[in-house]
Amino acid sequence: MTDTTTLSFAQKSRRLSPMYAAYFTLFGVFTPYLARYLTAQGLTPQQIGVIVATVFGVNVFAPFLFTLISDRTGQRLPLIRIGYVLMGVFYLLALKSGDFFWYLTVFGLFGVFMSAVLPQMEGVALNVLGKDRSRYGQIRLWGSAGYVVIVWTLGAALDRYPVTILPIIGAVLCGLMWASTWLIPKETRLRAEDRKASKGLETAYIDWPQVAVLMAVVFLWQLGLAPYNTFFDLFLKDRGFSATTIGFLISFGSICEIVVFLFIAGWFQRFSERLLIVFALGITVVRWVLLANLEQSFASALLIQGMHALTFGVVHSVAIHRVGRLFPPSRQGFGQGLYVSMGMGVGLICGNLIAGWLWQGTGIVYWFAAAMALVATLLAYFGFKPIRSQG
Repeated sequence: MTDTTTLSFAQKSRRLSPMYAAYFTLFGVFTPYLARYLTAQGLTPQQIGVIVATVFGVNVFAPFLFTLISDRTGQRLPLIRIGYVLMGVFYLLALKSGDFFWYLTVFGLFGVFMSAVLPQMEGVALNVLGKDRSRYGQIRLWGSAGYVVIVWTLGAALDRYPVTILPIIGAVLCGLMWASTWLIPKETRLRAEDRKASKGLETAYIDWPQVAVLMAVVFLWQLGLAPYNTFFDLFLKDRGFSATTIGFLISFGSICEIVVFLFIAGWFQRFSERLLIVFALGITVVRWVLLANLEQSFASALLIQGMHALTFGVVHSVAIHRVGRLFPPSRQGFGQGLYVSMGMGVGLICGNLIAGWLWQGTGIVYWFAAAMALVATLLAYFGFKPIRSQG
């Protein structure tokens, strides 16, 4: 068992980065191109909206499947490994042709385990990072790097090969994710009575009003982000962009996001969480307004994607950082699960259902996204307060 307190940040990074790289590379296979895949299987935009809403909507409960177990046992890595294997199995099942209910079931179960492992990953990462947790972004950037490479590569590949390559690539990545977990130091297992006593003391110091404000802000942010995640590929395709160009544009947004992750630790030292998230959400409003009015202009699309650095990179980093401060170490799994389920899960399921209903190939879905981002900006501006000390 490795004592993580003796590891340098570089050593921690080498152990954690492969897991993040593989996980978010899988996101690059799944999220941008799922609508394209399901369209090729003959599904309607409304059916696609329901399926994508289900995949992300299981975030409402799925994170707690593993969180309840990990909080009792103090062991996260075995659960993460089980989740990765099951993700690969269900993704491969998507190769079998079926109707709407088949794809709803297969991708819904895939989404359950994709959601369940994420808060455990974040909890493991924050635990291993310890005093270096403000440098979380420098670990997370490897996930963005993997996302960039796969989205760009697949964009070019889909101009030449059928969309059926997506489940195969996804299953291979799930295997790599499983293998990457063996690099991570084994967590110290506390005695049951020690965990019980620790939790009894620490939960008394959770600032629940600020937890509620953060979850509401993330919910509204994700409500507006859902149409981008699901329909951006089709939106650009309808405007004459090739799959190669679309892949590049999505990748470019993630490249800009990586820059944020490189510098975010320093920004936390200079600026408050409130200032950072309010500024980033304000830019998000501008981004969705510009996208709603986009025509066949590569330069405009490139500018819009450049804003992804702030509209995702900063907001997500602030949220993870704030959860790390709001919840004590023994409740990090619960805190991250709450962030993924109540903030991201509910926001994405509602956002995708609304987007599927609004989708007509026009910019109306992004006007909706801009309105939600504006409300989130105002809530963060007036609602973010200093966090009460955990003692």
